[in-house]
Amino acid sequence: MPAARALAARIIRSAPLAVAAVLEVLDATEAGSVADGFAALRSGRLPRYAAMLASEDAAEAGRLRRRRPAVWKGR
Repeated sequence: MPAARALAARIIRSAPLAVAAVLEVLDATEAGSVADGFAALRSGRLPRYAAMLASEDAAEAGRLRRRRPAVWKGR
């Protein structure tokens, strides 16, 4: 149970749009091949993935290079 709680805490601190995009990508690609997965990412058929890429949070992800904590806005 401690490991599950630790994982949940990490997910909660993550960018909300990225978490939603990951769930969408997993749902859309889990039954296919790696090539099918990459094709799905490029297809434009995954609205949460596309929204995440175009979001302010995607720009905020550059924080790793700026060495400061991220401020996720969910937009």
